[in-house]
Amino acid sequence: MGKEEILAELQKLTGHNHLEITLRGDAAITAAIFLVPKDKILLIPEEGGWLSYPKIPKKLGLKVVEVKCDDARINLKDLQQKLQEHPCGALLYQNPGGYFAEQPMEEIYQLCQKNQCLVIMDVSGSIGTKLCNGKYADILVGSFGEWKLVEAKVGGFISCKNQDLFEKVKKHVAILEDKKILKIISQKIEELPQRISFLTRKRDKIMEDLKRSEVVHKQDVGFVVIVRYNDQTEKENLIKYCNDNDLPWTECPRYIRLNKPAISIEVKRL
Repeated sequence: MGKEEILAELQKLTGHNHLEITLRGDAAITAAIFLVPKDKILLIPEEGGWLSYPKIPKKLGLKVVEVKCDDARINLKDLQQKLQEHPCGALLYQNPGGYFAEQPMEEIYQLCQKNQCLVIMDVSGSIGTKLCNGKYADILVGSFGEWKLVEAKVGGFISCKNQDLFEKVKKHVAILEDKKILKIISQKIEELPQRISFLTRKRDKIMEDLKRSEVVHKQDVGFVVIVRYNDQTEKENLIKYCNDNDLPWTECPRYIRLNKPAISIEVKRL
């Protein structure tokens, strides 16, 4: 599968016809954010985003405003308020939030459209699932880096709903042309259905094992398992479960997961 075939496959996965493969996921985010005028605001979620969401706009001289979330799911009422209070150029958010919270992407897109605000949706954690839907975003960005669904360890992509927007984005895109890397990306895209199936089975098993614990958004599509704890004993038991079962874990509060005490079982690292 050459580059054209990869782009054709990404068109099917995203529902967008205008795409480019980027050097990194952050390169895609940077190119998208470049479209936000300096006198406008970039909206990002207060949790469940990615590390570079607050960093890249700062480098570009853009002001960032955070939208409130309900356990990494964007709060629509607060989004509406922020859109009315600020001159918003774009909303950048991840679906699922923090790799575990399904976003109300249709409602988000409708609100932003009414307020002339671009929607940039990061689908690194949903490509190959129903949550990667270009119908509800002006721009999609994704990473093929380590621990992503398409885990080529390098590269990413950007796609646009319309040609005019894509022509503007292309001016700022760091394009990936390395044939060896493209071959790896191609292989990982072909393996995507099997990888999603494997991770889903692992996640289901974890949630069954921990059915008496407080799993956050357990009905949602996701590739980590967030489990709240109420005291030190619960926390230690969760960590022991992870260690006994060779499951990678991180501790919250954490911007890229949940801003509350919890253990994040990093299924996507398996």
